[in-house]
Amino acid sequence: MIEAPWLTPVTERLRGQRERLPHALLIAGPLGWGEDQVANALALDVIGADPHRRASEVAHPDLRWIAPEGGVIKIGAVRGVIDFLVQTPQFAGRKVAVIQDADKMNLNAANALLKTLEEPPAESFLALSTSAAVRLPATVRSRCQRIAIRPLGNEAVLAWLLAQGVRPDIAGYLAVEYGGAPFQVLHAANNEHTPLWQELAAAVRTPTATQRFVDANRNADLAELVGRWLRIVCWLLRQLPAHHAATALRFADDLATTRRIALLNTSLSRPMQLRRLVLRMAELWPLFDTARPPRLGMAEG
Repeated sequence: MIEAPWLTPVTERLRGQRERLPHALLIAGPLGWGEDQVANALALDVIGADPHRRASEVAHPDLRWIAPEGGVIKIGAVRGVIDFLVQTPQFAGRKVAVIQDADKMNLNAANALLKTLEEPPAESFLALSTSAAVRLPATVRSRCQRIAIRPLGNEAVLAWLLAQGVRPDIAGYLAVEYGGAPFQVLHAANNEHTPLWQELAAAVRTPTATQRFVDANRNADLAELVGRWLRIVCWLLRQLPAHHAATALRFADDLATTRRIALLNTSLSRPMQLRRLVLRMAELWPLFDTARPPRLGMAEG
C-alpha cells in the first residue's frame, strides 16, 4: 500500500494500542483521504501480516474483508462476518474483520451487527470504514470508537501527488474535479483517466462531440459524474466577474439538483440528462472559456 504522511499518525496510534485495541472501530474521513488504507493497516497488524500487502486480497483464516456488491452490503454478508468473529482464531491468536464502505449496509444488515458490536467475542476485532459516517445508524456509530482522518492542505496534497508520479499537467485538473481527495486523484491518474474538464471542453464544441461524450459515459454513475462536474463549475464560478456569476450559479444549481435526483432515482436516464447538461453548458461556454486559466490548480482554489 502507498504511504501517505497524513495517515501515519493514525496508523502509528493504532499500532501503539495493539494490546488494548477497541473491539469495534469506525474509521471515518472524507472520501478519498484514506479510510480504507487505515483499515488495511489495522487488519494486517492484527494478524501480523506483511504491512505492504492489500488486506482485501490476503487469504488468511483470521481475516475477513467485505465490500459492497452492487452498491449495497446485505444481511447475508454481515451474518458471515458475525459467524467468522465467534470462531476461535487459528493462527494469529486474534481475528479481524473489515466492512468497507460500511454506510452501504442496508438497515437489516446494520441491525444484525448491533449485538456483535455490543458484546464482541474475545480476541476479535471489527473495523468499519466509511466516508459517510452520518449515513450509518446512530446505534452503530455509538458502539464504535471513532478513528478520524484529517485532510491536509491543498499545497501539501498536490506536492504528494506529484511525488507519486502524477503528471503536473493534469494534477491540478484532477484535484479540482475530485475535491482534492488524493487517493481518488491518484487512482484516476494511474488509470489514465482524461480529466473531466478536458472531456467537457471537447463535448460542448459540436453535436457530434456531445454525442461522443454521452456515449462514453452512458454507463457511468450519474450522481458521481455530475458531482465531479459540479466541483469544476463551482471552481470556475470563483473566477467569473460578479455580473456573470448569477447565470453560472443557476447552472451549478441545476447540476446539484440533478445529482440529488440521481442519488434517489437510479433509473434516471443517463443519456438524456448528460445531453441536456452538456447543451446547457455549451450555452454558457463563452463565460467558462474566458474564466478558465491555462491550467487548473488546487492551490488557487
